[in-house]
Amino acid sequence: MTPAPTSVSHSPAAPLRALDHPGPAVMGRAATRAGTGGRCPTARSLTVRTPAPTAAGPGVSPAPAGGRPAGAALLRCAEGATGEYDRLARPGPARLDDPGDLIAAIPAMLGFRPERSLVLAVLCAAPDAPHSAVIDLVVRFDLRQPATGRPSDEGTVAAAASRVCARPGVVGVLVVLVDEGLPDPEGSLPQPIPVLTALERRMESAAVPVRAVWAAHSICNGRPWWSLTDPGHRGLIADPVASRVTLNRVLDGRPIRRCRGELTALIAPDPALCEQVSAELGAAQDRAKDRYVAAARREDPIGFLHGELVTVLWLISNTESGADLAARELADIAVALRDRELRDCMFALAATVHAEAAEQVWSRLARALGGADRAETAMLLGYFAYVRGDGPFAGIALDAALDADPHHSMAALLHTALETEMRPERVRDLARCGKDCALTLGVDMDAPQW
Repeated sequence: MTPAPTSVSHSPAAPLRALDHPGPAVMGRAATRAGTGGRCPTARSLTVRTPAPTAAGPGVSPAPAGGRPAGAALLRCAEGATGEYDRLARPGPARLDDPGDLIAAIPAMLGFRPERSLVLAVLCAAPDAPHSAVIDLVVRFDLRQPATGRPSDEGTVAAAASRVCARPGVVGVLVVLVDEGLPDPEGSLPQPIPVLTALERRMESAAVPVRAVWAAHSICNGRPWWSLTDPGHRGLIADPVASRVTLNRVLDGRPIRRCRGELTALIAPDPALCEQVSAELGAAQDRAKDRYVAAARREDPIGFLHGELVTVLWLISNTESGADLAARELADIAVALRDRELRDCMFALAATVHAEAAEQVWSRLARALGGADRAETAMLLGYFAYVRGDGPFAGIALDAALDADPHHSMAALLHTALETEMRPERVRDLARCGKDCALTLGVDMDAPQW
């Protein structure tokens, strides 16, 4: 293996994508049962253009009867969304001239600090600098199984990693091992690392050069890193908080979590809240039915949907002023979202100033609901995270949606879009579809007040 070039640049002009592989199993979640999920043309285009994983595909597990394939899915996100999603002006391109700087930037690339992980930075040629490379993709694999703590199967990890890297335009890969269990480089003889040996073999078969391999016990300011390809080459990790890539992420309004567990906690069911909201769902459904009957008597079904939509938007806007929605209000929103047309309108909020407030509501609802209702709100939460470039959290939310309802068509389509590296700009078309849907109900989703 040859050492890496001393300079690796991250250019906002070529958005960096990060993906997180939460487990060692092969990638894929089948979407073969997914339909179009409604009238939205973007949903139909996702079905047509996005290749769903099948048993015939390379390295993809067939789906069991429950609709979930074996193993966890690959998650992707875009670093550096453009247009209305840029909240502040970006600094210039970030040059990572030292391995310690690159390692320090990994938490910002992934959205959390990896532990017990194999991290790959996939390199593509920089368009305007032939002697430099752009980090096009970052991928993380668990070195140990999250559920048991046992070592992951190195062959499976290496095979999945090679599939990610074996793409047109890839000029190499940088490897970072992060594990407190790695032997201390001081005064110890080099020991073979099985996962690294398997990875090197796979990369050689795929004709993807491994430019460098670095190791660290943890990604913290001042902690040591060392090279596994260039004996004696070592240094200290820069401050992750001060990284230019971290600044870019903060300016985008995307927090960096201490660990992946913080992301999963954001959507974990809250038993007490579930009990409170569950007790209100029946009454909320009865109230909605009474309103529908009254609208039907007036021969005004559009008026009913208009009123339901305005009510949901009003409750979302209340959270922007710090209001904490009561269980009754959460139940009203959950019942309203059971209408597919009204649910589709919610996509539009992802492209408005109300996106953050809406995402807070989806998060609280996902923690307060079960079954199909949880799937609906977790799907919306995943979509909002997807379009703002937070791929790891989007994947976690979409996993939760499919766990709650394995047959949820839109969640399956969005999950497949993540797996096949569809850019956030593509799925933002759903927001435009949602806006059109709301206009048919007489509501302008771009209005500062509804």
